[in-house]
Amino acid sequence: MKNGKQNIRAALLESGKKEFLEHGFDKASLRTICQNAGVTTGAFYSHFEKKEDLFSALVEDDLRLYNQMYDGLMDRIIDQKSTQLDSEALLMSFIMDHRDLFKLLFDCAQGTKYENFKADLLVKLNDTYQDFFDAYNPGAVDPAVTNTILRMKFEQYCAMIYSDYSRDEVMRITRRIRDFTRAGFEALLNTSFEGPG
Repeated sequence: MKNGKQNIRAALLESGKKEFLEHGFDKASLRTICQNAGVTTGAFYSHFEKKEDLFSALVEDDLRLYNQMYDGLMDRIIDQKSTQLDSEALLMSFIMDHRDLFKLLFDCAQGTKYENFKADLLVKLNDTYQDFFDAYNPGAVDPAVTNTILRMKFEQYCAMIYSDYSRDEVMRITRRIRDFTRAGFEALLNTSFEGPG
């Protein structure tokens, strides 16, 4: 019976993800999710109290992993044990392995507790970039410049998330953009980053 319940849950998660990606949370049909999962709405309610619980089940574990990884990387950057550029490849690797997570959170979360995720992420990233710049050379980079750089970098991430590029191609592009970014960061901060990254 346990395997049967796990199979039903897995089918609901798979069907829910497809429906949310196609229609967003607000317009997603619970009936369609159940129909495509091959279960009744009664079976749905034995696993989830409401549609938002299904959405949360799709994103919360991977989002927790992302936040833990991001916070750990940023701590290393601020302590100057690595650079933002070193960490960018690790972040992009995670993002490529979880493209659907970011699509769900960026585009499909309206009506859930995650609906402000994208705006909140931009604020967090902006703060991180400013902390990074200030850790290397306090006051060297104006916050307006930081915000503009962050917006450009965020567009880079989105371009990779929504592209048809393979993971390997995205990582190759990321390495090339990292080289480009490195030169700009060194000029802004009047410093030179040690090492390859």
